[in-house]
Amino acid sequence: MMNMVALNAIPATSSSSNTVSSVLSNPIFELFLIFIDGLLFGLGIKKGVWSVILLILAVMLAEYINFSVLPKASLTTFYNDVKAHVVYILTNINKIIPFSNIGAISVSLILFVVGLIIGYLKG
Repeated sequence: MMNMVALNAIPATSSSSNTVSSVLSNPIFELFLIFIDGLLFGLGIKKGVWSVILLILAVMLAEYINFSVLPKASLTTFYNDVKAHVVYILTNINKIIPFSNIGAISVSLILFVVGLIIGYLKG
């Protein structure tokens, strides 16, 4: 009998102010999610940097002992490929990142960068 009364006390209308769309459209919640996104990106970048460093050390060690896990893989070809890619990015930076809107630094961008730095340092 008690459960029946409790169920009848809940209004059946869907006009409550805490729907999923209202929470997601809340600007403060969006800023919080942007900050969390920056934290996760910073953590991922830190783990990725360590993975690349360990991978380079493994390739150097394998090359030193004349052991090849991957055929035709050497440190010089890896270095040349990375160098060519970095040069390509630096020469085409204006096409990759549009700098026409660079003056519009918003709170969301600042929170993302802060989250990125904290995630990288604390990860």
